[in-house]
Amino acid sequence: MFRRRDGVPVPLLTYWTWQYLLVLFGSLAFLAVLAVVWLQSNAYSQAYEMMEVRATQLADSIGQTIDAAGSLKNLRPYRELRNEKFILQVFDEQGHELVFLKGQNPDLPDEVRRESKKRATVLKNNVLHEEIETDQENWLRVGVPVQMSDNKTYALYLMLPKDVAIPHVTRQFGVVVMLIIGVALAGWLFIYVLSRRMTRPLRQLARAAQQIAEGGYNPVLPAGVKEKELQQLLTSFHNMATRLRQLEQMRTDLLAGISHELRTPITSIRGMIQAVQSKVVTNEEADEFLQISLDESKRLQSMVEQLLHVSALETGAQEFTRQKVDLVALVEEVIQQLSVLPPFASVEFQRELPPGPVWVSGDAGALRQVLLNLLSNSKHARPTLDTPLEMRLTVDVQDERVALDVADNGTGILEEEQPYIFERFFRGQERPRGSHGLGLGLHLSRLLARGQGGDLVLVKSDEHGTTFRLLMKKTPPR
Repeated sequence: MFRRRDGVPVPLLTYWTWQYLLVLFGSLAFLAVLAVVWLQSNAYSQAYEMMEVRATQLADSIGQTIDAAGSLKNLRPYRELRNEKFILQVFDEQGHELVFLKGQNPDLPDEVRRESKKRATVLKNNVLHEEIETDQENWLRVGVPVQMSDNKTYALYLMLPKDVAIPHVTRQFGVVVMLIIGVALAGWLFIYVLSRRMTRPLRQLARAAQQIAEGGYNPVLPAGVKEKELQQLLTSFHNMATRLRQLEQMRTDLLAGISHELRTPITSIRGMIQAVQSKVVTNEEADEFLQISLDESKRLQSMVEQLLHVSALETGAQEFTRQKVDLVALVEEVIQQLSVLPPFASVEFQRELPPGPVWVSGDAGALRQVLLNLLSNSKHARPTLDTPLEMRLTVDVQDERVALDVADNGTGILEEEQPYIFERFFRGQERPRGSHGLGLGLHLSRLLARGQGGDLVLVKSDEHGTTFRLLMKKTPPR
């Protein structure tokens, strides 16, 4: 019912309308059964009460009008029964029929004329209610005791066809059926309108998603939605569209930047080699041009290798050599290695390291590369020419992990750029002049950290500096 034969799902409006309609009809059908049972029980009860009152009245008068021979002395009080469909019977204690009066009932089945098997119940001064089933129609019978003047007790039975005793039940059933149909139609209409109202923003969101799929990142979203859940959905969808728009703009800018970064060394190498080949420069100047070309080719090779490295990490092609690494010793080695390099000559390295070794599980080469990338990024964040750049490296041993914080006192990262710094090819707007790169450093560092079961996160970044944290799994001492 809710899926076409070709496997295509039906619209949400149709699906929920049918679902609600089935539940509504099921509930109404259950209520209808209860109503029918109650109406039938109430109709039987009223019919028996009416017949019991009539039978009790007749019993009082019959006790005074039956003679010693068991015959009615005066039939005048009972002539009114002839114009009705009542049947009146009186039996003595031995089961002999003393009185039989029949109204407008020409054909009387034997089952009705026969005395009740529960005569003893009536003779014990109890009231009898029973239904007699025949091939033609059913009858209702009420039995009441008759107290005679000689202290004898007779049994009086008053019988009436069921259709006569309960004539209004069929009409009541019809009213119930019509009421149920009316409520069902009204409920279906209400459910349809409500479902249509609820699914309208979903249909608009579906169209907006199609617009995004086609490359339009400014979709028209529904407005005036009051439902909390739908508002949350719209907010999330709007944030997603905004993020996709930013990422698409970032991708366009990064492709342009990467093209520039790759084209610049190629153009430089080509121009210098042509100058040497054409004898425009000679001797020492030619050697200088060739050295610059060699340096540019090395930089170009480094970019290509970095791209290949990132690709290998993202596809899981690179394997790590997991071993125990002393993180404290590794930090000291990296600081000593960088301290002798001219770009780090003015950097003040500060350490907060435990006195003994701290063992982590990882690849020593990959960890070294992550640390070098973080310190190289910090080198470009010098606050001012008059303020020395400080780098603080802190190792904190936790229960199951070891945290290595790399902090600087640089200019920090713009707040709006912080969510994207680990994206591929992301390069901040406020890059230092003369800096080169594809924007893969932090992305590559996070891949290296996660490839070893660790992680790399940004702890904080503001005008007072930036702190990155490398998390690695702790291992027992050797």
